[in-house]
Amino acid sequence: MSEQLGAQGAILLVDDHRESLLALSAVLEPLGEEVALASSGDEALRVLLHADCSVILLDVRMPDMDGLQTARIIRSRPRTRHIPIIFMTGGGRDVEEIARAYEFGAVDYVIKPFEPEILRAKVSVFVQLHHERAQRVRESRARAEAEGMARAARTLQSLSDAAMMHVDVDDLAEALTERSAELFGAEAAMLLLRDESVPGLRVRARAGTRELALEREQVQPGEGILGSVAGSMRAAILLAANLDAEDRVAAGIGGELASLLVTPLICAGELIGLLLLGSEDAARFAHADLKLLSLAAERMALAVDHAQRYADGRLLVETLQRSLLPERLPLHPRVQLAARYLPAGIAPQVGGDWYDAVHLDDSRVALMIGDVVGHGIGAAVTMSQLRNALRAFAVEGHRPGEALRLLDRAVLATRGPGMVATVLFVVIDADAGTVTVASAGHPPPALRAVDGTVRFLEAERRLPLGLEARSGPGDMTYPVKPGETLLLFTDGLVERRGEPITASFDRLLDALVAAPAEVDELCEHVLRRTTTEQGRDDDVALLAVQLLGAPVGSLELRLPATARSVTLARHRLRVWLEENAPDLDPVARGDLEVAWSEACSNVVRHAYGPAEAEFEASASRGRRELQLTVRDTGAWRAPGSRSGGRGLPLMRQLADELTIDRQPDSTTVKMIRRMPELELAAPQHSP
Repeated sequence: MSEQLGAQGAILLVDDHRESLLALSAVLEPLGEEVALASSGDEALRVLLHADCSVILLDVRMPDMDGLQTARIIRSRPRTRHIPIIFMTGGGRDVEEIARAYEFGAVDYVIKPFEPEILRAKVSVFVQLHHERAQRVRESRARAEAEGMARAARTLQSLSDAAMMHVDVDDLAEALTERSAELFGAEAAMLLLRDESVPGLRVRARAGTRELALEREQVQPGEGILGSVAGSMRAAILLAANLDAEDRVAAGIGGELASLLVTPLICAGELIGLLLLGSEDAARFAHADLKLLSLAAERMALAVDHAQRYADGRLLVETLQRSLLPERLPLHPRVQLAARYLPAGIAPQVGGDWYDAVHLDDSRVALMIGDVVGHGIGAAVTMSQLRNALRAFAVEGHRPGEALRLLDRAVLATRGPGMVATVLFVVIDADAGTVTVASAGHPPPALRAVDGTVRFLEAERRLPLGLEARSGPGDMTYPVKPGETLLLFTDGLVERRGEPITASFDRLLDALVAAPAEVDELCEHVLRRTTTEQGRDDDVALLAVQLLGAPVGSLELRLPATARSVTLARHRLRVWLEENAPDLDPVARGDLEVAWSEACSNVVRHAYGPAEAEFEASASRGRRELQLTVRDTGAWRAPGSRSGGRGLPLMRQLADELTIDRQPDSTTVKMIRRMPELELAAPQHSP
């Protein structure tokens, strides 16, 4: 079914459902524009062979030739590639589909059901632009020769192509500036754009063989010669010969440049930019150039506005996403932790991937990771609720399986049935040498042994949260040894569109086998090795944890100069003393822990200012003595009040020897504790 047009500039509606076509026609009827109907992509292309439409409303999901394929063909035809396309779908927010739609030239993407007034307003903008453009083209045709018209068409198309090729604001600004200078024969070009961080318009891109040196890098509408043109929102040609010295300096012309073509970029009635083209020839720019660049500026402004809105949305989304994840992972005496989060990088939406870790006690740490269904604010709220609830269950001491059962009950009670998220909950017990795993439809964690072999720790198979009430806990316990590393991840790490999941898991296995032992480096290595040429289709969250053994020999620590590091250093020393000085009596061990804590505390309090810094701490044992060393690379600062100041006397009292080496750029504290006579075997007495 198709209806031929009786006039130019009609609105073309393309949908395989007649009811939808009739409904859209009714919505757009108040515009008073002729409407053409097509029930398939083929029919739409046939209509476009004879018609010059003002805007196309195109259904994405149609049989045979879908909307994306139809748009690609429309964009490939020189005659139709400029027509704005508004995609429409009732299939929900498919990130990949949205990205492809904008790649094929969409100016908007509408999800059904839609608000009739909003859709009508959007269409009316493009209809009005079409009428204005058509009027300008008619006027230009009446005055220009065929060669001039050919140049105008090439210019508009070239600038439109440059505008459609980029989403990043900086890349778009550079492309538009360079293309404009080339097309209009300008020796200098500059693009100024609105910037929320500074008032007015700021220089964003430059091009050309000559420099356009403005008096100021910002232009305020209404101020100065350029501000006057910007405030008027009308393009103008400025000649150096007609300006006084002050205006020539403000406009950046004079000397090598004799003329300047100034074109405001306006979108929805708002000034968003200013394009400057400078020439050494005073007669280079004519009235036809002014009209042509003004017409091109409409498309340039629309592209810049879309790019800026995308960038603002992307920044807001990533900030929100990261605010919902832990600001830092806990410092635990028995494990090392590292985590990574990577957004998919397609559309500016909040993802549902999250991770968390909870310090339960000096032996146990709880780890959790999950993937909430969907994107957007709803997914963010759900993510926060799940994370906080699971944290509470972990702190209350519930086993992983029981914690997930309680979490599922809470989900069903508050949200009702329906898939909500996949979750993996793990508890590592260093004293018991075990890891307990429970899963709600989530990929299993990978355990990397000390020798590099890798295996996946399967838990009892359970459905994702929200699908059914669990009758009881379902978890499994595995042995874990010091030096082994557990990797928790979301499915974005392994899933690739069009690739078997087994191939993705094999890629992860290969990456883990060859990964460094240190957990931060392991995370970076895994992300790098699992990235394919097609990129990632989804967000990725990683959480790596390594069980620490008691170091035999010397203890070497490098820690951030924060209060939390003092507690961590004391726990690490306690474990080291138990392994390397078992003959030292408990009271002496406690004395050394206190002295060591005081030395570390002095670094945190006095060595550095508010800037982030690190310090080194080490312990070693000789034949008859223990040596503890704490070293910083800051400048010693005396206490700011009368409080404190008891650390050094306490260290002298608890250590047999104390030496402090203060240098301009470092301070080293050494404490020696001689081993007591109790370390020697007691003489045997006869009965």
